[in-house]
Amino acid sequence: MAAAQGDPRSTIRELATRAAELAHSEEYARRRRLWCDANSLRRPKRPPVICHPGCWEELVPWASLVSQDPFEANVEYQLRQMLYKHEIGDDTVIEPWWGVPAAVELEGEHEWGVPIGYTHSGVRGGAWRYEHPIREEADIERIVPPRYRHNAGRTEENLSRTQELFGDILPVRVTCSVPGPGAWLHGWATQLCGVQPLLLHMMDRPQWVHRLMAVLRDGFMGVMAQLEGMGILTPNNTGLMACDDLPQPDFDGRVRLRDLWGRGESQEFQGVSPAQHEEFLLRYQMPILERFGLTFYGCCEDLTNKIGLILSIPNLRKFVCSPWTNLEKLVAAVGDRYAIEWRQKATDVVFAPDMAPIREHLKRGLRIAKGTCIHIVLQELETLNGRPERLREWAEVAKEIGAVVG
Repeated sequence: MAAAQGDPRSTIRELATRAAELAHSEEYARRRRLWCDANSLRRPKRPPVICHPGCWEELVPWASLVSQDPFEANVEYQLRQMLYKHEIGDDTVIEPWWGVPAAVELEGEHEWGVPIGYTHSGVRGGAWRYEHPIREEADIERIVPPRYRHNAGRTEENLSRTQELFGDILPVRVTCSVPGPGAWLHGWATQLCGVQPLLLHMMDRPQWVHRLMAVLRDGFMGVMAQLEGMGILTPNNTGLMACDDLPQPDFDGRVRLRDLWGRGESQEFQGVSPAQHEEFLLRYQMPILERFGLTFYGCCEDLTNKIGLILSIPNLRKFVCSPWTNLEKLVAAVGDRYAIEWRQKATDVVFAPDMAPIREHLKRGLRIAKGTCIHIVLQELETLNGRPERLREWAEVAKEIGAVVG
């Protein structure tokens, strides 16, 4: 990786050259096939392995960048992250092109028309809570569905600047998917109502919660329609989400929602029963998820007792198995009919004294999942505890065991 010194533009071009070399290599073509096989329900020779560091300031400090211009610094940072991921040695994919996000901008100051405040502990990286604006049912009237616009001029400016930087090295293209983390109704509801009040309302004021969730569902369905109507959506079945099932057979070049992956999750509903999960969340997520070609569901929540509920999503392709979801029960329920994203517990990996317990955990899990379309994910890394080499060690062991057991 290029040293953080010298002329910024030359440095960026050097980084882009290295990224292009990797993207066009046989190794990266093999990685694309690996992910495509896993997501298309063809069992690859071994499970794909991916690490998503969340502690980038420990790995690539922002202060180490050469570029001072904000636009160029952002590009440089992305390139350095990409090349650092290559050094980790997982199954990261670098595409032979560079995506420039379309400048899709929110109209107005607040996503749902009302301000959401935060009270912080004052400790860097410490706890915080929402200062939620919806406190009485009448406050729901204050919610305004989001409106977005495409700033075509800014998109063209960003595209042109990137093209001028290194378009002769990495072809540049505009990318656009649905904003936010998909059917995130639970997240918006807790931002607007607060976590504890929302859980209490499900018992004390159920009709109020139904009204709120319907407003959020309809508002995000409107956002989806806005983006589809703009005609700027681009395929998202690339990289780690590569698959053969998208776009649809009748695709004519204009990307529709049904040509894309969608996603859902339910972290704030971790503690509610399956019946409440279905009543207050999934039934409102379902119309959103059904608009997409394929979906995946789950994040850090324990879905052990809700497996059947999640499998009721008609276009579900990938089930996210958190460290707290029972892998054995999930495997018994899904077999080889769905892909499984098996997430590892970050603290166990970071703070383990050596690789022995990690190795045993991976062996045990992959034996349970033998015969499934599983891939192994490490994320939610808030720190590496001064041991950045642990990421390379983990990736090496996960690939090694996957090749033998998986």
